[in-house]
Order: sequence, then structure tokens, then C-alpha cells
Amino acid sequence: MNTIIQNENIIPFQDHFDQYIKAYLTERDWSKTAALLAESFCGFGTGLEERTYNLAEALLLYEKDIESAPNQIQVHFHKQELQLIDANNALVAAELDMETVILEQTVKFNNLRLLLVMHRDEKKVEIVGMHLSFPTDVHESDESFPLKELEERTHLLRKMVDQRTKSLKQAYDELADLINRDRLTQLSSRHYFEEALINEQIRYKNFKRDYTLLLMDIDDFKSINDQYGHPVGDEILKSVAEIIRKIARKTDIVARWGGDEFVILLPETELDMAKTIGESIREAVQNCEYQVAVEITLSIGISGSQANCEAQSLFRIVDDAMYRAKKSGKNQIVCV
Repeated sequence: MNTIIQNENIIPFQDHFDQYIKAYLTERDWSKTAALLAESFCGFGTGLEERTYNLAEALLLYEKDIESAPNQIQVHFHKQELQLIDANNALVAAELDMETVILEQTVKFNNLRLLLVMHRDEKKVEIVGMHLSFPTDVHESDESFPLKELEERTHLLRKMVDQRTKSLKQAYDELADLINRDRLTQLSSRHYFEEALINEQIRYKNFKRDYTLLLMDIDDFKSINDQYGHPVGDEILKSVAEIIRKIARKTDIVARWGGDEFVILLPETELDMAKTIGESIREAVQNCEYQVAVEITLSIGISGSQANCEAQSLFRIVDDAMYRAKKSGKNQIVCV
């Protein structure tokens, strides 16, 4: 070990440094180590998460380090220089090797670099700062696999996995939204509605929970597209969808079935209540102001759940009811 002592004033600093090495590395004594640190202590270790800006954080890191590797650490200094900054401050710059036993395995660290800053007042010397670095590009043949480098790589890998997982989740959510939501009206998609209808029919058979279907179609919508163009037609579709969404209950599933057709699944709802909701929607659509000079109306078919009827068959029944409403003069409800 090469130690440079410039004058006798530095001896208290050297003694304090030796106490630190003994308490922290040789004896692995947390309380003795803590007694050598100043209230203003801050420092950086060899790992990405080993940095502290106050004494409390430092003590937690020291405690964690000693608990994870409680055995005595053998220290070999290649070089140690202790220099006065002024009468009350000194620093130690050292290069050292360390060796210890962790989980019955001998672990070596070569060419660690240590920088320690100490301050002296009238009463005592204290350590105010510490920096320990691990040169990951220097590994000698007898050195164990560099644990600190492994820790850093693990940390970076975990961060990459977290980012990738977040990206995958975001992509999944976007895909699910693409499948389950109609792009134009922002209502549920036909695919989502069909799955919900099948599940509701199963619930009806198992628990006798009534539900109702409400299918509606904008009257003479093709003529509106032909006369005013599809962009205007799209705006009308969005306006009608918004009216339906506002009137429907939170428990109802409102979807765009396709083109100018909309459908509502009303769980645990009997025909009378469904008809009341349908009538509210019909009146609101008729009374709303649009970009066109023609009246916008709906023809609506309604049907309730039936024990001997599968979901697809029930939908055909409500579809027939809607077309009966159209053939009977439009802008009305046919309830089965």
C-alpha cells in the first residue's frame, strides 16, 4: 500500500479513514460505521441505485449492504493517497481489491476506486462524502463475475422489459379498442355487441334475468347521402349516435350495427321500460336540428328475451319488427 502523509495535521484524518475501513469492511458493523459519518453526508456507490443525498438514505444503504453480505471483507490497497484540502478538510483517493464470502461462495472485486471526503471541527473528524466506482472494463482472471455490472445490467434489462410490457399493453388496448369500438360514432362495435348479446342470453337461461333488444334505423338515409353527400351523412350518424348514447342508461350496451342501423341491449329490462326508452330516443332524434333541410326520423323494433330462442334468432325477431315499423309508415316503434 502506498500512503502519502504530507504533515502531522493529516494524522487525525488518516486515523478516521482507518476506523472507517475497519468498521465498515473488516468488522461489518453498521453502528460503528454510522458514528463516523457527518449529518451532511452524501455519496454514491457502484450500483445504479446506490446513491444518497442525505444521512438517512446513506444509513439505509449501509444497512442493506451489510445485511446482504455480513461476512468480513478482506481489503488490499494498491494505492492510497490522503491529502489536505485545507486545515479542516481532507480527501482520500484509493484503489483497492476486496474479497469476501457470500452464500458460501468467495467473491472478489478488483480495482475498485474510492474517493472519501472528511471534515474536522474542534471536536472530531467526520466523513461528509464518499464515491466508490467499479471499472467494469477491468476484470482480472481471478475475479468473480462482476456483481455490480450484473446489477446494472439487470436494472437496465428490467427497465427495458417494463417499457416493452407497457408498449405491448398499449398496443393491446389499441387493438381491443379498434375491435370493440366503431370508429365513426365511438359507440360499441358490432363484434362487441354480438359477444355481449350471447353472454346476456346465457345469463338469461341460467338466472332468468330478462333483457330487451332495441334495433333502430334512420329512415330514408340513402336519399340523404345521395342528396347531401357522405360527409354530411356521417355527421348525421354521429349526431344520432350521441342522442342515443345520452338517453340510454349506463348499464345498456349501445352499438352501431352497420350503416345507419343502431342497436341497444338493455339488461334486466322488460318491454314496457324498453318501449319508454325507445320512444324517448325517437322523439329526441326527430326534434334535433341537423345540417340538412329534411326531417330525420327513426324506425324502431323492440323484442324481449325468450327462453326457447337463441340470441341470433331473437335478433332476427327484432329485425323483423323494425322493418314492420318502416312498412307501416316509418318514424314509429313496433314492439314484439
